[in-house]
Amino acid sequence: MKKAQKEKRQSSFAAIILAAGYSSRMKSFKPLLPIGELTAVERLMSSVRAAGIDDIIVVTGYSRERLQPVLNMSGAEEAYNERYDSGMFSSVQKGIKRADELFPSASGYFLMPADCPLIDSDVIATMSAQIEKHHDFFCVPTFEGKKGHPLFIPHIYSDEICRYEGSGGLKAITDKYWDKMTRIPVRQEGCLLDMDTPAGYHDILSFWNNGCKREELRDLAQGRRIFLIRHGETRQHCEKMLIGQYDVPLSREGRRQIVESASDLLLYHPQVEAIYSSDLKRAEESAEILRHYLSQETGHIRIVKEKGFREISLGDWDGQPVSRIREQYPDEYRRRGEDIFSFKIGNTAENFYDMQYRAVSALREIMKKDTSGDLMIVAHSGVIRALENNLKGMRVDDMWEHVPKGRFTLIKI
Repeated sequence: MKKAQKEKRQSSFAAIILAAGYSSRMKSFKPLLPIGELTAVERLMSSVRAAGIDDIIVVTGYSRERLQPVLNMSGAEEAYNERYDSGMFSSVQKGIKRADELFPSASGYFLMPADCPLIDSDVIATMSAQIEKHHDFFCVPTFEGKKGHPLFIPHIYSDEICRYEGSGGLKAITDKYWDKMTRIPVRQEGCLLDMDTPAGYHDILSFWNNGCKREELRDLAQGRRIFLIRHGETRQHCEKMLIGQYDVPLSREGRRQIVESASDLLLYHPQVEAIYSSDLKRAEESAEILRHYLSQETGHIRIVKEKGFREISLGDWDGQPVSRIREQYPDEYRRRGEDIFSFKIGNTAENFYDMQYRAVSALREIMKKDTSGDLMIVAHSGVIRALENNLKGMRVDDMWEHVPKGRFTLIKI
């Protein structure tokens, strides 16, 4: 019985690995970079097969000849994209077209880039079990809410994807069918990690060498006091605006709020050598005011700018009047209201889970390097919500007690 089920699953799905790009930002050929005893592309093929999928296509392009020995040894099929210099979507189309030819009985394809080598077989297996219930849905794994790889593409969309010539690439198709996207929670963070840059590769190696585990945030915070300070009120606009990473300075009232908080913070006698601040103006100004007042009691304090503590990016909507967005994008604006934590618009925007992941990652790295008993962070409402909830063992979408502008909350683990 189990053997029959496995054979059915093997014939139901295929995998497409994208390995055609220049690897220009990495400065090394990413598919053949070593991860443990295997190269990146070999590790992905191994995970796919361990999940019970034998039908694999590797899309090649740049440095095709360097991948030939690996493909010959692995038994994977090749789809050569002669237009690899035109972008990733051309490789997606080439891979799907080739998969349709070779595996006509497949109900869909797991699409994964070669620069995401730590996609675990358990992730693919978990997705496969859910796909059986949602066979005509796009599916994507999520770790703590953030979307990762691979993307499952049902066969019924193959023709539309291969014929598409508009802007936006594959995301334009998935956005069109946003109500046909299933998010599948998994426990393996590796599905999020990519090695688009040398720093990303270094992170992947560190993660791999640590058994694919991170230090627990609460363990790093044990015995510490963590002051989370929200920046003061910003300069006001004539009408209500969408303000994420749109960079606006403090108002006079905002500066007064921070001075008041500095006075209150002194009652706690914080012992800090650094104030870690978002690098947006409203947070930087707040940190400078705090440094001025606190240093009079504690001595020299430096300010460390941390991009990871920026507010959520709203992409093209950032800094736009709400009335204009509501008028120009009525459907998208409604969707945002219905699913505020998951929704994002365009390729440059974030959702709350994306912001949570980068903010928590930044805090984790700070706590590993700065072993002080007290930590002081100046950030934004959304970031403070993500950090506080995670320090308490929750997530950004859990209940949270609002921190007013210019005020702070103290976390003790």
